[in-house]
Amino acid sequence: MSKLDEAEKRLNRALSALEAAAGATPGGVSPSQNPIEDDLKAARAEVGKLRALNKSMAEKLDDTIQRIKSILEN
Repeated sequence: MSKLDEAEKRLNRALSALEAAAGATPGGVSPSQNPIEDDLKAARAEVGKLRALNKSMAEKLDDTIQRIKSILEN
């Protein structure tokens, strides 16, 4: 086996190891199976729900404050 063949085999092994470590191999973890990405999507969904709830509660609180001010003025 020539030095070129040996170097090519070493290079291929190194690339395979890098791909495996990065999860980039064809049989690796796909984004939909990645627990970190799943957690991120769930966290973003929860943030959206909490923002909507916060807005709703702020509006109700504003309405209540206005009612109390109205009562106190009379």
